[in-house]
Amino acid sequence: MKILMLNNEYPPFGGGTGIVNQEIIERLKNHSEFQIDLLTGNLDKHDSFLQLSPNVRIIRLGLNRKNIHHASHFELIRYALKAFIKANKLHRTENYDFSFGWSTIPAGVVSYLLFKLYKLPYLIRIGGTDIPGYEARYKTIYKIITPLIKRIWKRADLLISKCIREKGMVAAINPYLKIKIIGNGIDPEQFKPISKVKNKQLTLICPARLIKLKSQDLLIKAVARLKEKGIFLNLNLVGYGDEMENYTRLAQQLGVTKQVNYTGYVKRDQMITEYNRADILVMPSQNEGMSNALIEGMACGLPVLVSDVGGTEELVTNGENGYIFPVGDFEKLCNLLLEMVKSPERLKEMGEKSREIVIKLNWDNILYEYKTIFHNSFNNIKKQANL
Repeated sequence: MKILMLNNEYPPFGGGTGIVNQEIIERLKNHSEFQIDLLTGNLDKHDSFLQLSPNVRIIRLGLNRKNIHHASHFELIRYALKAFIKANKLHRTENYDFSFGWSTIPAGVVSYLLFKLYKLPYLIRIGGTDIPGYEARYKTIYKIITPLIKRIWKRADLLISKCIREKGMVAAINPYLKIKIIGNGIDPEQFKPISKVKNKQLTLICPARLIKLKSQDLLIKAVARLKEKGIFLNLNLVGYGDEMENYTRLAQQLGVTKQVNYTGYVKRDQMITEYNRADILVMPSQNEGMSNALIEGMACGLPVLVSDVGGTEELVTNGENGYIFPVGDFEKLCNLLLEMVKSPERLKEMGEKSREIVIKLNWDNILYEYKTIFHNSFNNIKKQANL
C-alpha cells in the first residue's frame, strides 16, 4: 500500500509528535508492504530528499524556520501551502491509497484538500493543540480555525488520540467521530536505569522547553519553599526556551541560584544520562498530551510528580509510582514534594513501579497498533472501490 504522510516537524526539530513519527518511520522502513513518502519541513529555505530505505523516503520542504522547538503561525501556513503543492504533484504520479496527517493543523489541512480534489481517504493523529479550547493562549485563533478543524475531523476515516482525556475532549465536540487511542512509546533498552553515584542532595529533573506552558517557575518557587523548611534540593531544568531569562531572575530573587541548574538543550540519545542523575522527575505543565519525556524518565526508573494533564492518569498511580497534583496548585505541589523527599527509602520502590508501567509501551507494541489501522484502512478502501 502507498501512504503519504504529512508532518510539519520531524527531528532534528520540533517536539513530541516528530519523535513519535520518527520512531514509527524507522520501524516501517523494514516492512516492504508499506510504501511511504513523508512530507515534512526543513530548517533552511531549501528542499531536500532522503531515501531512508527502498520503501521509505523523506522529503523536506524549505521552511526557513527561526526556532527548532516550535513553529510560528506563518511557518505553519507556509508548510501547508508548500506541502499541498508538493503532495498534489506526487499523488498524480504515485497514486497514494490514503494520507496520514500527524496533526490536524497544518498536516490535516493538506489531507483534507487532497480528499476534496481526489477523494483520497485520510487518517489524522490529533495533537493536543489541535483540540479547540486545549490552550487558553490560542483562544482567539480557535475562534477562527475551529470550523475548519471540525470539517477535517468529520471527513477523516479515523482519528487517533494519545490518551483517554484527549479522546474525551474530541468526542465532546463531535460524539460521532471514529477515534482510536494509541499512546506514545519507549525503547526500554535505550532508556533504562543505570548505576549512579548517590546525590548528596535529592535532585529533581524537569525535561521540558522553558516556556510558560511548562510552568517551571512553580518548581523554582517550590525549591525555595522547601529551603525555608531546611530541605535543600537541586533542580535540573533540561531544555531551552523563551522563559530562561525570567527563570534565572526568579531563582536569583528567591535565593536558590546555586540549586537551580540549566543544562540547555540535550539531544535525545543523551537524555539517559540526565534522567539517571536525578532522583525525582517533576512536570508541572499546564497542558500535555502524553509526554515522551515522562515516559522516558519512568523507563529510567524515576518516581514522578506531575500535574493532572493529558495522559498522566494512564501513567501515574498516586502513591505507587508517584503523585498527580492539580494544575497550578503550588501548595499541593510543595506538600507532595515534601512527602516524597522525607521518604527517600520509598523513591527506589516507586521508580521500579514506574518502569514496570511503561514497559508495555515499547515501540514494537505501538508499531503493531499503527500497522493494524493502516491495513484496516487499506482493506476498507478496497472494499468500497469494489462496491
